[in-house]
Amino acid sequence: MKHISLLLLILFSLSACHIKDNRERIDELMTELCRKGDFNGTILVAEKGNIIYDTAFGFGNFITKEPLNDSSSFYLASVSKQFTAMAIMILKEQSKLSYDDTLTKYFPEFPAYANKITIRHLLTHTSGLVDYIRIDNLYKPDLNNEEVLKVLSTQKKLNFYPGDRFSYSNSGYVMLAMIVERVSGKPFNVFMKEFIFDPLGMKNTLVFDKSKPVIKNRAFGFNKNGNLDDYEILTAGDGGIYSTTHDLFLWDQSLYHNKLVDSSTLAEAFHETKLNRGSLSYYGFGWVIAREAKNKIVSHNGGMNGYRTMIYRDMKNHNSIIMLTNKGDAADVETITRRILQILKYSY
Repeated sequence: MKHISLLLLILFSLSACHIKDNRERIDELMTELCRKGDFNGTILVAEKGNIIYDTAFGFGNFITKEPLNDSSSFYLASVSKQFTAMAIMILKEQSKLSYDDTLTKYFPEFPAYANKITIRHLLTHTSGLVDYIRIDNLYKPDLNNEEVLKVLSTQKKLNFYPGDRFSYSNSGYVMLAMIVERVSGKPFNVFMKEFIFDPLGMKNTLVFDKSKPVIKNRAFGFNKNGNLDDYEILTAGDGGIYSTTHDLFLWDQSLYHNKLVDSSTLAEAFHETKLNRGSLSYYGFGWVIAREAKNKIVSHNGGMNGYRTMIYRDMKNHNSIIMLTNKGDAADVETITRRILQILKYSY
Protein backbone atom coordinates (compact mmCIF):
# COMPACT_ATOMS: atom_id res chain seq x y z
CA MET A 1 0.00 0.00 0.00
CA LYS A 2 2.86 2.36 0.81
CA HIS A 3 4.35 1.75 -2.65
CA ILE A 4 1.00 2.41 -4.34
CA SER A 5 0.53 5.64 -2.39
CA LEU A 6 4.03 6.79 -3.29
CA LEU A 7 3.39 6.01 -6.99
CA LEU A 8 0.13 7.96 -6.94
CA LEU A 9 1.88 10.90 -5.28
CA ILE A 10 4.60 10.86 -7.96
CA LEU A 11 2.02 10.72 -10.76
CA PHE A 12 0.04 13.56 -9.19
CA SER A 13 3.20 15.66 -8.86
CA LEU A 14 4.16 15.00 -12.49
CA SER A 15 0.65 15.96 -13.63
CA ALA A 16 0.74 19.16 -11.58
CA CYS A 17 4.14 20.06 -13.07
CA HIS A 18 2.82 19.35 -16.56
CA ILE A 19 -0.17 21.67 -16.01
CA LYS A 20 2.04 24.38 -14.50
CA ASP A 21 4.51 24.11 -17.39
CA ASN A 22 1.73 24.36 -19.99
CA ARG A 23 0.12 27.28 -18.17
CA GLU A 24 3.40 29.19 -18.02
CA ARG A 25 4.21 28.53 -21.69
CA ILE A 26 0.72 29.63 -22.80
CA ASP A 27 1.05 32.76 -20.68
CA GLU A 28 4.42 33.54 -22.26
CA LEU A 29 2.88 33.19 -25.72
CA MET A 30 -0.20 35.30 -24.98
CA THR A 31 1.75 37.98 -23.12
CA GLU A 32 4.11 38.35 -26.07
CA LEU A 33 1.20 38.50 -28.56
CA CYS A 34 -0.45 41.19 -26.45
CA ARG A 35 2.81 43.15 -26.18
CA LYS A 36 3.16 43.11 -29.98
CA GLY A 37 -0.45 44.19 -30.46
CA ASP A 38 -1.46 40.82 -31.95
CA PHE A 39 -4.01 39.90 -29.28
CA ASN A 40 -6.63 41.89 -27.42
CA GLY A 41 -9.29 39.79 -25.76
CA THR A 42 -10.04 36.95 -23.38
CA ILE A 43 -8.86 33.36 -23.54
CA LEU A 44 -9.66 30.14 -21.68
CA VAL A 45 -7.79 26.85 -22.11
CA ALA A 46 -8.86 23.57 -20.50
CA GLU A 47 -7.22 20.14 -20.35
CA LYS A 48 -9.29 17.06 -19.49
CA GLY A 49 -12.17 19.33 -18.54
CA ASN A 50 -10.10 21.42 -16.10
CA ILE A 51 -9.29 25.07 -16.74
CA ILE A 52 -5.51 25.57 -16.86
CA TYR A 53 -5.43 29.09 -18.30
CA ASP A 54 -8.01 31.86 -18.03
CA THR A 55 -7.17 35.52 -18.48
CA ALA A 56 -7.84 38.78 -20.31
CA PHE A 57 -5.53 41.11 -22.21
CA GLY A 58 -6.06 44.68 -23.30
CA PHE A 59 -9.07 46.96 -23.54
CA GLY A 60 -12.79 46.45 -23.84
CA ASN A 61 -12.99 50.01 -25.14
CA PHE A 62 -9.96 51.66 -26.74
CA ILE A 63 -11.56 55.10 -26.44
CA THR A 64 -12.21 55.05 -22.70
CA LYS A 65 -9.30 52.64 -22.01
CA GLU A 66 -11.60 50.40 -19.99
CA PRO A 67 -9.71 47.14 -19.42
CA LEU A 68 -11.08 43.73 -20.28
CA ASN A 69 -11.69 41.12 -17.59
CA ASP A 70 -12.55 37.42 -17.62
CA SER A 71 -16.28 38.20 -17.61
CA SER A 72 -16.22 40.66 -20.52
CA SER A 73 -18.94 39.93 -23.09
CA PHE A 74 -18.07 39.72 -26.80
CA TYR A 75 -20.09 39.41 -29.99
CA LEU A 76 -19.61 35.77 -31.07
CA ALA A 77 -20.24 36.23 -34.80
CA SER A 78 -20.51 32.78 -36.44
CA VAL A 79 -19.74 30.89 -33.23
CA SER A 80 -23.44 31.66 -32.64
CA LYS A 81 -24.43 29.09 -35.30
CA GLN A 82 -23.87 26.09 -33.03
CA PHE A 83 -26.48 27.49 -30.63
CA THR A 84 -29.01 27.94 -33.44
CA ALA A 85 -28.37 24.36 -34.49
CA MET A 86 -28.99 23.24 -30.91
CA ALA A 87 -32.35 25.04 -30.89
CA ILE A 88 -33.34 23.07 -34.00
CA MET A 89 -32.17 19.82 -32.39
CA ILE A 90 -34.23 20.54 -29.28
CA LEU A 91 -37.36 21.09 -31.38
CA LYS A 92 -36.62 17.92 -33.34
CA GLU A 93 -36.45 15.92 -30.08
CA GLN A 94 -39.76 17.49 -29.08
CA SER A 95 -41.19 16.11 -32.36
CA LYS A 96 -42.12 19.62 -33.45
CA LEU A 97 -40.12 19.49 -36.69
CA SER A 98 -38.17 17.13 -38.91
CA TYR A 99 -34.80 17.69 -40.55
CA ASP A 100 -36.56 16.71 -43.78
CA ASP A 101 -39.10 19.55 -43.52
CA THR A 102 -38.83 21.87 -46.50
CA LEU A 103 -38.27 25.59 -46.44
CA THR A 104 -41.60 26.03 -48.23
CA LYS A 105 -43.43 24.43 -45.30
CA TYR A 106 -42.54 27.42 -43.14
CA PHE A 107 -42.11 30.11 -45.80
CA PRO A 108 -44.50 29.55 -48.73
CA GLU A 109 -43.53 32.94 -50.15
CA PHE A 110 -40.29 31.46 -51.54
CA PRO A 111 -40.14 30.37 -55.20
CA ALA A 112 -40.71 26.70 -56.08
CA TYR A 113 -37.00 25.85 -55.58
CA ALA A 114 -37.59 26.03 -51.82
CA ASN A 115 -39.53 22.74 -52.09
CA LYS A 116 -36.12 21.06 -52.50
CA ILE A 117 -34.43 22.81 -49.54
CA THR A 118 -34.69 20.99 -46.22
CA ILE A 119 -33.82 21.99 -42.68
CA ARG A 120 -30.85 19.63 -42.94
CA HIS A 121 -29.60 21.58 -45.96
CA LEU A 122 -29.87 24.81 -43.98
CA LEU A 123 -27.96 23.33 -41.03
CA THR A 124 -25.11 22.04 -43.19
CA HIS A 125 -24.71 24.97 -45.63
CA THR A 126 -25.77 22.82 -48.56
CA SER A 127 -29.03 24.65 -49.42
CA GLY A 128 -27.79 26.73 -52.34
CA LEU A 129 -29.28 29.90 -50.86
CA VAL A 130 -27.28 33.01 -51.67
CA ASP A 131 -25.48 34.47 -48.65
CA TYR A 132 -27.39 37.64 -47.79
CA ILE A 133 -24.12 39.35 -46.87
CA ARG A 134 -23.27 39.21 -50.61
CA ILE A 135 -26.55 40.69 -51.88
CA ASP A 136 -25.97 44.21 -53.20
CA ASN A 137 -27.46 47.05 -51.16
CA LEU A 138 -28.94 44.77 -48.48
CA TYR A 139 -26.34 45.18 -45.74
CA LYS A 140 -27.05 48.23 -43.57
CA PRO A 141 -27.01 49.19 -39.89
CA ASP A 142 -29.89 47.59 -37.94
CA LEU A 143 -30.61 45.03 -40.67
CA ASN A 144 -32.92 42.37 -39.16
CA ASN A 145 -34.16 38.87 -39.98
CA GLU A 146 -37.49 39.99 -41.43
CA GLU A 147 -35.72 42.24 -43.91
CA VAL A 148 -33.38 39.40 -44.90
CA LEU A 149 -36.36 37.08 -45.45
CA LYS A 150 -38.12 39.65 -47.62
CA VAL A 151 -35.12 39.94 -49.96
CA LEU A 152 -34.20 36.23 -49.97
CA SER A 153 -37.71 35.23 -50.97
CA THR A 154 -37.43 37.39 -54.11
CA GLN A 155 -34.26 35.66 -55.37
CA LYS A 156 -35.07 33.97 -58.68
CA LYS A 157 -32.66 31.05 -58.37
CA LEU A 158 -30.27 29.17 -56.12
CA ASN A 159 -26.49 29.12 -56.39
CA PHE A 160 -26.67 25.32 -56.87
CA TYR A 161 -29.08 22.41 -56.45
CA PRO A 162 -29.63 21.62 -52.73
CA GLY A 163 -27.23 18.98 -51.46
CA ASP A 164 -24.85 19.18 -54.38
CA ARG A 165 -22.10 20.99 -52.50
CA PHE A 166 -21.11 22.94 -49.41
CA SER A 167 -21.14 26.72 -49.61
CA TYR A 168 -21.10 28.75 -46.42
CA SER A 169 -24.25 30.86 -46.25
CA ASN A 170 -25.40 33.01 -43.36
CA SER A 171 -28.85 33.05 -44.95
CA GLY A 172 -29.51 29.44 -43.95
CA TYR A 173 -29.01 30.17 -40.28
CA VAL A 174 -31.19 33.29 -40.38
CA MET A 175 -33.94 31.06 -41.80
CA LEU A 176 -33.31 28.47 -39.07
CA ALA A 177 -33.79 31.12 -36.37
CA MET A 178 -37.08 32.14 -37.98
CA ILE A 179 -38.15 28.48 -38.14
CA VAL A 180 -37.47 28.21 -34.39
CA GLU A 181 -39.82 31.15 -33.88
CA ARG A 182 -42.57 29.76 -36.07
CA VAL A 183 -42.40 26.25 -34.60
CA SER A 184 -42.07 27.25 -30.93
CA GLY A 185 -44.33 30.31 -31.00
CA LYS A 186 -41.64 32.23 -29.09
CA PRO A 187 -39.27 35.02 -30.17
CA PHE A 188 -35.87 33.53 -30.97
CA ASN A 189 -34.12 35.37 -28.12
CA VAL A 190 -36.73 34.11 -25.62
CA PHE A 191 -36.47 30.50 -26.83
CA MET A 192 -32.67 30.56 -26.56
CA LYS A 193 -32.79 31.92 -23.03
CA GLU A 194 -35.45 29.48 -21.82
CA PHE A 195 -34.14 26.31 -23.47
CA ILE A 196 -30.36 26.79 -23.66
CA PHE A 197 -28.84 29.68 -21.73
CA ASP A 198 -30.82 29.40 -18.47
CA PRO A 199 -30.67 25.58 -18.20
CA LEU A 200 -26.88 25.72 -18.56
CA GLY A 201 -26.41 28.65 -16.16
CA MET A 202 -25.10 30.91 -18.94
CA LYS A 203 -26.03 34.10 -17.11
CA ASN A 204 -23.94 36.42 -19.29
CA THR A 205 -25.16 35.19 -22.68
CA LEU A 206 -27.95 36.66 -24.77
CA VAL A 207 -29.21 37.16 -28.30
CA PHE A 208 -28.71 40.73 -29.47
CA ASP A 209 -31.46 41.42 -32.00
CA LYS A 210 -33.91 44.23 -32.79
CA SER A 211 -35.00 44.18 -29.12
CA LYS A 212 -31.52 45.62 -28.37
CA PRO A 213 -31.06 44.20 -24.84
CA VAL A 214 -28.54 45.74 -22.45
CA ILE A 215 -25.20 43.89 -22.55
CA LYS A 216 -23.34 43.90 -19.25
CA ASN A 217 -19.58 44.39 -19.31
CA ARG A 218 -19.55 44.64 -23.09
CA ALA A 219 -16.38 44.63 -25.17
CA PHE A 220 -16.73 47.04 -28.11
CA GLY A 221 -15.39 46.15 -31.54
CA PHE A 222 -12.41 48.02 -33.00
CA ASN A 223 -10.19 47.46 -36.02
CA LYS A 224 -6.53 46.50 -35.78
CA ASN A 225 -5.55 50.19 -35.74
CA GLY A 226 -7.69 50.85 -32.67
CA ASN A 227 -10.51 52.66 -34.49
CA LEU A 228 -14.13 51.89 -33.61
CA ASP A 229 -15.59 49.09 -35.76
CA ASP A 230 -18.48 47.88 -33.64
CA TYR A 231 -21.20 45.38 -34.48
CA GLU A 232 -24.09 47.19 -36.15
CA ILE A 233 -26.71 44.79 -37.57
CA LEU A 234 -29.53 42.97 -35.78
CA THR A 235 -29.81 39.63 -37.54
CA ALA A 236 -29.89 36.50 -35.39
CA GLY A 237 -29.30 32.80 -35.98
CA ASP A 238 -26.23 33.31 -38.14
CA GLY A 239 -24.76 35.50 -35.41
CA GLY A 240 -26.31 37.80 -32.87
CA ILE A 241 -25.11 36.21 -29.62
CA TYR A 242 -22.95 37.94 -27.02
CA SER A 243 -21.19 35.77 -24.45
CA THR A 244 -18.11 35.28 -22.27
CA THR A 245 -15.36 32.66 -22.16
CA HIS A 246 -16.75 31.31 -18.88
CA ASP A 247 -20.25 30.87 -20.28
CA LEU A 248 -18.85 29.23 -23.40
CA PHE A 249 -16.94 26.81 -21.17
CA LEU A 250 -20.23 25.89 -19.47
CA TRP A 251 -21.64 25.25 -22.95
CA ASP A 252 -18.59 23.20 -23.96
CA GLN A 253 -18.78 21.00 -20.86
CA SER A 254 -22.55 20.54 -21.12
CA LEU A 255 -22.12 18.84 -24.48
CA TYR A 256 -20.37 15.93 -22.75
CA HIS A 257 -23.34 15.31 -20.47
CA ASN A 258 -26.34 15.51 -22.83
CA LYS A 259 -27.99 18.23 -20.80
CA LEU A 260 -30.05 19.61 -23.67
CA VAL A 261 -30.55 16.71 -26.10
CA ASP A 262 -29.72 13.01 -25.97
CA SER A 263 -26.43 11.58 -27.20
CA SER A 264 -27.75 10.20 -30.50
CA THR A 265 -29.21 13.59 -31.44
CA LEU A 266 -26.02 15.40 -30.49
CA ALA A 267 -23.79 12.93 -32.32
CA GLU A 268 -25.29 13.97 -35.66
CA ALA A 269 -24.16 17.56 -35.07
CA PHE A 270 -20.55 16.32 -35.06
CA HIS A 271 -20.84 14.15 -38.15
CA GLU A 272 -19.70 14.90 -41.70
CA THR A 273 -22.38 15.61 -44.30
CA LYS A 274 -22.76 13.32 -47.30
CA LEU A 275 -23.43 15.28 -50.49
CA ASN A 276 -25.67 14.15 -53.35
CA ARG A 277 -22.85 12.42 -55.25
CA GLY A 278 -21.46 10.68 -52.17
CA SER A 279 -18.55 12.94 -51.27
CA LEU A 280 -18.28 14.41 -47.79
CA SER A 281 -18.53 17.95 -46.49
CA TYR A 282 -16.73 18.45 -43.19
CA TYR A 283 -19.45 20.58 -41.62
CA GLY A 284 -22.03 19.19 -39.23
CA PHE A 285 -24.77 21.14 -37.49
CA GLY A 286 -23.02 24.41 -36.62
CA TRP A 287 -19.59 22.76 -36.25
CA VAL A 288 -16.56 22.27 -38.51
CA ILE A 289 -15.34 18.67 -38.31
CA ALA A 290 -11.56 18.17 -38.44
CA ARG A 291 -10.55 16.01 -41.40
CA GLU A 292 -8.71 12.77 -40.63
CA ALA A 293 -8.16 13.85 -37.03
CA LYS A 294 -6.78 11.17 -34.72
CA ASN A 295 -9.18 12.43 -32.06
CA LYS A 296 -12.74 13.69 -32.56
CA ILE A 297 -12.11 17.41 -32.99
CA VAL A 298 -14.71 20.04 -33.79
CA SER A 299 -14.40 23.80 -33.90
CA HIS A 300 -15.85 27.01 -35.25
CA ASN A 301 -14.50 30.50 -35.65
CA GLY A 302 -16.29 33.77 -36.23
CA GLY A 303 -15.53 37.22 -37.50
CA MET A 304 -17.51 40.37 -38.09
CA ASN A 305 -16.63 44.04 -37.70
CA GLY A 306 -13.98 44.21 -34.97
CA TYR A 307 -14.66 40.77 -33.49
CA ARG A 308 -12.75 37.52 -34.06
CA THR A 309 -13.76 34.42 -32.06
CA MET A 310 -12.89 30.74 -31.74
CA ILE A 311 -14.09 27.64 -29.92
CA TYR A 312 -12.03 24.44 -30.32
CA ARG A 313 -13.00 21.10 -28.77
CA ASP A 314 -10.92 17.92 -28.63
CA MET A 315 -13.82 15.66 -27.66
CA LYS A 316 -11.74 12.57 -26.95
CA ASN A 317 -9.46 14.25 -24.42
CA HIS A 318 -11.93 16.93 -23.22
CA ASN A 319 -9.52 19.71 -24.16
CA SER A 320 -10.86 23.15 -25.09
CA ILE A 321 -9.61 26.49 -26.35
CA ILE A 322 -11.95 29.48 -26.29
CA MET A 323 -10.87 32.89 -27.61
CA LEU A 324 -12.86 36.11 -27.87
CA THR A 325 -11.22 39.22 -29.34
CA ASN A 326 -12.31 42.75 -30.26
CA LYS A 327 -9.46 44.24 -32.30
CA GLY A 328 -10.27 42.99 -35.77
CA ASP A 329 -7.59 41.26 -37.81
CA ALA A 330 -4.93 42.05 -35.22
CA ALA A 331 -5.67 38.57 -33.85
CA ASP A 332 -5.39 35.48 -36.05
CA VAL A 333 -7.38 33.12 -33.83
CA GLU A 334 -6.68 30.04 -35.93
CA THR A 335 -2.91 30.54 -35.83
CA ILE A 336 -3.00 31.25 -32.09
CA THR A 337 -5.04 28.07 -31.58
CA ARG A 338 -2.40 26.04 -33.43
CA ARG A 339 0.40 27.55 -31.37
CA ILE A 340 -1.41 26.68 -28.13
CA LEU A 341 -1.98 23.13 -29.39
CA GLN A 342 1.75 22.83 -30.05
CA ILE A 343 2.29 23.66 -26.41
CA LEU A 344 -0.31 21.07 -25.39
CA LYS A 345 1.30 18.63 -27.84
CA TYR A 346 -1.86 17.98 -29.81
CA SER A 347 -2.40 18.39 -33.55
CA TYR A 348 -5.00 20.63 -35.10
